[in-house]
Amino acid sequence: MSSEVLVIRFPNGDAEIYAGSCPSTGDRLTRRDTQWIVAKVDFRRGSHTTVTVRPVEVLRDTGWPTPYEFVRV
Repeated sequence: MSSEVLVIRFPNGDAEIYAGSCPSTGDRLTRRDTQWIVAKVDFRRGSHTTVTVRPVEVLRDTGWPTPYEFVRV
């Protein structure tokens, strides 16, 4: 883990500039009072590093059928 300035990208399009050690894919971060998991780290030589995060807990729509469940018409 190196210490540098990073851009953290959130799923809704927001971004945050963060100065600190670079996380690895799969690491968990707490930002904006929410737990996030690092989905992707994009190292760009001569530029900035971008870290893309996803929510740890995904909200699911229970109105849809479960995978492979057939709906009878």
